[in-house]
Amino acid sequence: MHQERVTAVSGGNALAGGRWLRVIGNQTIETGDLVWTDGRCVYGNLAEGGEAALVAAGRELQIPIFLDDGTHCLYRGNKLRTGAKGAMHSLMVNRGSEVAFSNKYDVVDVSLSAAGEARELLGEAYRRENGTVGYSSRDYGEYIGSKFGIYFDNGVHERYGIRDWYAAAEDIVHLPLLREGARLAGAAALRQLAKDAPSGRPEEKTVLQLEQCEIIGGWQESEQDYCLFLRGIGRTIYMSGNHLSCSGAPDYCWAADEKSFDFLSVVYELEMAATPSAISILREKYTSGRVLSISGISVEDDDVKKGFIGVIDSIDLPLPDGFRLTMQRREKKQKESSSRDSNAYRYTLRIPGNEEICELDGYEPGDRLLACKTRPGMWLVSHKGELYRCGKGGRKNIKVGSSCRNARLRPMRNIRKWMKGET
Repeated sequence: MHQERVTAVSGGNALAGGRWLRVIGNQTIETGDLVWTDGRCVYGNLAEGGEAALVAAGRELQIPIFLDDGTHCLYRGNKLRTGAKGAMHSLMVNRGSEVAFSNKYDVVDVSLSAAGEARELLGEAYRRENGTVGYSSRDYGEYIGSKFGIYFDNGVHERYGIRDWYAAAEDIVHLPLLREGARLAGAAALRQLAKDAPSGRPEEKTVLQLEQCEIIGGWQESEQDYCLFLRGIGRTIYMSGNHLSCSGAPDYCWAADEKSFDFLSVVYELEMAATPSAISILREKYTSGRVLSISGISVEDDDVKKGFIGVIDSIDLPLPDGFRLTMQRREKKQKESSSRDSNAYRYTLRIPGNEEICELDGYEPGDRLLACKTRPGMWLVSHKGELYRCGKGGRKNIKVGSSCRNARLRPMRNIRKWMKGET
């Protein structure tokens, strides 16, 4: 017995796992449901968000919990039991009676197929650079006076990484997606620069110095079932001045006569969610000013303009096992502000229908968020490693003294080996 996602329904049959299966029982099966099957028939579903399948009727759900110190726990009957302490791992995932672990420090998610194959989602990153930003004041001799400028050495480079910048392009699984996220960030930086930079000067130049995108969170079951959270960064620079020019090798420098050189830089950051259907820009933030040394958005210089923009009014973000998170902006009239408002959005955890489980104060796009229905009207929820018992719109923290390292919250039938630390 294993679980599959339903991709189509026709009469009394459901298409799941690439084959048509006969639906038995009295539950309604719909496209998108996670169902239990033996490869021939569908025995139940998770259409209400983690509800036990028909084959488990009459039994209390037993949900394995793995802590970051290696402790094996079991959630059953609203109580958390502690088992043996085994080896430490970055993440744990279970499916049916199978369990898999990931030991990679850069893992974002791990999933387990019906065939028992583990899939790891890593914190991949892509960067396209137009040289290196810096200052130099030099006497060019035959040129007029001293020149001051911004240097770009050795042209355009592409770099790849998995939580660092030492990977090969062929190692980056989601490279097309990351390149598109980087392009969107660079385009946003250019648009902002066009708004803020002066125009009509006799000698001027705009350089897109950096486009970057990385996976900061999310989950992936398959190539057709995922939600990845991306951070894109674009940096662009406007320059102007008398005799604005580019010197020869080995240094490439856009420079101008001293006291005539002027510049403006924009660093733009996008928070995005990528699903099989689209890349959605959730929020934006930027700095704009005569600053080049900044590496993020937390610049407090009075001369630097800062903007925080709520792009999305409302969006449903898919979560593992059919749950979803509704992200809804509270104040729709005010989209942009000069400082981040932590209460700008309301985050609501929901089952695949429209029933609300609870609100999630302190949620940030990219946080690990999991849920499992334990009985009618009650759910077990994990947010950023904290466990909660949720029901009637509220939630209560379950004290465990350590962080939950589950990649999914799913019931398990045979728990003896799990509690002994043998799985």
